Amino acid sequence: MTAREFLRELRGEVERHPAVNHLFLNRIATAPFSREDYRVLAENHYPLVCAFTTYLETLLVRAPASDSKLWLAKVLVDEYGEGSRGEDHAALYQRFLSACSEGWCADASARVPEPAHRFIAEHRRLVESEPFLVGLGAVGPGHEWAIPRMFESLTAGLERAGFEPREIEYFILHTAQDIDHGVWLEQALECLARTDEARRAIRRGAFASLEARARFWTGVQSAVVRYRQPRAIRPDGAKPRSVLHELALTAGDGSGSTERGFAPSGRSARGCQ
Repeated sequence: MTAREFLRELRGEVERHPAVNHLFLNRIATAPFSREDYRVLAENHYPLVCAFTTYLETLLVRAPASDSKLWLAKVLVDEYGEGSRGEDHAALYQRFLSACSEGWCADASARVPEPAHRFIAEHRRLVESEPFLVGLGAVGPGHEWAIPRMFESLTAGLERAGFEPREIEYFILHTAQDIDHGVWLEQALECLARTDEARRAIRRGAFASLEARARFWTGVQSAVVRYRQPRAIRPDGAKPRSVLHELALTAGDGSGSTERGFAPSGRSARGCQ
């Protein structure tokens, strides 16, 4: 098997992985969700966006040669805002959060939700403690080949919920940029995936990232379900929703039967530092 054949096979495995085709993403793509549902999703997803550049920065220092350093540096430049009028990706995501909830503002002291905490901890372990190619497999194929597929479902749901293109620019831009990143990555990996040992390491990192992603989506799914429960307590304050608020939320979901088959899974989430 040549490096190119290995990469083509790995890309297919990534795109078919259950994390990339998670039930929660399929629900978003096909069923009505309210803006408040998307706020719950965004609160969980935002820490991942903020942490991503730290993985790349760690690998950039550890990269053994200039070809892998070049790919990491090019992606970092995009993440820092080169392709988005100087706004980094965290700033773009803050605009989405503000659209989900009036009055939202960034709070550096906010607790990171457990699904995000577990995902970030696993990726820090992969890029800091595992061999370089395992970490590269996690943030390379595990992210850059997976995100365009996952964000297709998210973008479809966000447009159905009435978000304006500027409000969801993060998702639209990220989908386009990660297609470019995936092409650059393939060029870099052709030079790195020349031995069986190297291929095993890249694949192990990619699948470790995808397994963490599957657990993350399951955790977010559970958080949305808990939020939808009558009189649910919001994580940002002990303020049970009023009856009027409950009716408005149901109306916003499109119908009283929305997502009745949507059952929570995974253990209960709690905030983590």
